[in-house]
Amino acid sequence: MNEAAPLYEIVKRHITDGIVSGAFLPGAKLPSENELVRALGVSRMTVNRALRELTRDGVIYRLQGVGSFVSKAGPNTSLSEVRDIRDIIADRGGAYSCKVLSKQTIPLDQTHTDLFVMEPGQPIANLVLVHFENDVPLQLEQRFVREDFAPDLLNQDFEAESLFDYLQAIAPISELEHVVEATLPDELECEQLQLGGDQPVLRIRRRTWVGGKVVTVGYFSHPGDRYRVAVRLRPSDVRN
Repeated sequence: MNEAAPLYEIVKRHITDGIVSGAFLPGAKLPSENELVRALGVSRMTVNRALRELTRDGVIYRLQGVGSFVSKAGPNTSLSEVRDIRDIIADRGGAYSCKVLSKQTIPLDQTHTDLFVMEPGQPIANLVLVHFENDVPLQLEQRFVREDFAPDLLNQDFEAESLFDYLQAIAPISELEHVVEATLPDELECEQLQLGGDQPVLRIRRRTWVGGKVVTVGYFSHPGDRYRVAVRLRPSDVRN
């Protein structure tokens, strides 16, 4: 070991060297904090800092109560198109599953009154789902849908069929808006995505139009170290 290097950097180098050499493969579980403490002769605080920084840099990801894992190439979504999360997972060779947390009709609040351009208090359908890749939560979806656009929505089984496909079958999207923010997770995101309060979350708000009417508003939250977004545009798509 290089004694001039900070101890946490030595721990980081031990892990990254193992990844490069193939000792730790993508998706593999890393030694526990206690195992690293014993193997490298450093403090638990030093190991914890090294793991936090590797998580921040996207080299590894951590699941509360489970351990630390080598990151895979994160699934990629384009902001200029809409794709079903199950197709993104399938493209990576992963196994997709979904859990419906809730589905209900609620009165429109002020925030969504503005987003839908509707009168406050009108009924709106609301669904909350978690999408999994290989039994690991990858996306928390909170979706609001106009009742007059999909009146039978809440009677569907979206653990068995795709919410994306169901909405697309009613009418294709004519306009799309994405708003992206990187932030710390709220309580629901921490619980459902198995995140610590200091781990980043990537949150995308999507509005879709059919004709001149906003029909859905969706919030899609992803672990910041396991997901990325991309934009690809032609020069003709860019307006001054």
